[in-house]
Amino acid sequence: MPGNRCLCLSSCSCSSTANPFLSHRFEMTPWLFERLKWRILAEHMWISSEKVVAQSRDKIEPLEVHLRFYEDISYPLKTTRIAITGSPATEKTTLSLALEQHGYPVFHEQAREIIQNSLDEESDLVPWKDLLGFTQLVWDLRNEQYHNALLEKINFYDRTNVDAYAYLNKGNAELSEDWEADLQEMRFQRVFFLPVWPEIHSLDRQRLETLDECYEVEQHLKVAYASLGYEFIEVPPASVEERVAFILACL
Repeated sequence: MPGNRCLCLSSCSCSSTANPFLSHRFEMTPWLFERLKWRILAEHMWISSEKVVAQSRDKIEPLEVHLRFYEDISYPLKTTRIAITGSPATEKTTLSLALEQHGYPVFHEQAREIIQNSLDEESDLVPWKDLLGFTQLVWDLRNEQYHNALLEKINFYDRTNVDAYAYLNKGNAELSEDWEADLQEMRFQRVFFLPVWPEIHSLDRQRLETLDECYEVEQHLKVAYASLGYEFIEVPPASVEERVAFILACL
């Protein structure tokens, strides 16, 4: 690679000899050229960090690529995580499915599936028998969901580990140091809250909470999220189409 190079994109017709500023004022080392070249590509072509890594992986190690380039090009990347929370029987699942149909990445609640599997297998891994064991399983799955967010997208989450924290408080269970660290590190940009909706409340094998218990869960959710500095955006009871429109208008 020559000592002095033009920093323009490949379509540029200029040369180092036509640019005395570069020729006489800069000692353009290969390292500096590579660093500035990728920054310009990111600015002009909106190339994500993962594409930069893919293009450079055959030249230098992935970690070195990250250390060299990520700090310079990360600013165009905006990965947004939006939480949807609320008591049982507030139509969170219906809303999440509708958002998914609008093309948004949605990470669905897994607690109901875990409970159903435990009931089918006659296991004690249900929150009313083994709250800590159940929480650990749900917690790990939600951490995985958090880290699987799509770059440069608005990602929706049907419940988060803050919800698990609220249920631990409700059950008078302790929050481990690892769990507390996760809550501080894994943040969400907005939290949409679905209030108790008495008219649609119902029970099933996985959802055992009475209406009064749903109001109790609601209070624990409010306390848990507030303790971590979150503010709720309350989604009013309405049709799923109206709720989707409300959420999208708030983004």
